[in-house]
Amino acid sequence: MEHTHKVSVAALVTNEKGEVLLVNSPWRGWEYPGGLIEPGESFEAALKREVREESGVEIEITGFVGICKNVARDIVNIDFTARYTSGELTTSEESTEVGWFAPEKALEMITFPLTKKRLINMLSGDKTVHLFGFRYENGFETVEELEYPVGKGEEIC
Repeated sequence: MEHTHKVSVAALVTNEKGEVLLVNSPWRGWEYPGGLIEPGESFEAALKREVREESGVEIEITGFVGICKNVARDIVNIDFTARYTSGELTTSEESTEVGWFAPEKALEMITFPLTKKRLINMLSGDKTVHLFGFRYENGFETVEELEYPVGKGEEIC
């Protein structure tokens, strides 16, 4: 059997005011920037490229949030946090609008269920890695959800 997983990366990008970067996708509405990793590309390079392509800004990765998987389509999404370092907001074929928004406003603007769930995890600010599996059959459904502390957990003597 041939395995054909696709892997994507996304980031909660914040600026010096604590605002969240959102892009308005023609397909899913408002969301945080991200996309598929190209063959031979690293996680970091892919994330920086996707953010730049969709929004026009440069970032520095500041943290890891978690992983989720579409169990029906074998797509793995890896989520990070990042901070804005430079650049001017710019739209693209993948973003009809781009802007900085207060975190509470961002939660209101995002309506796609998967994107909202991932944003809640990104905004949590806890020291927990969030892992979940999901599918779309009769709407969005979480099929497995796990959380682990960052690091090795219990001390090993």
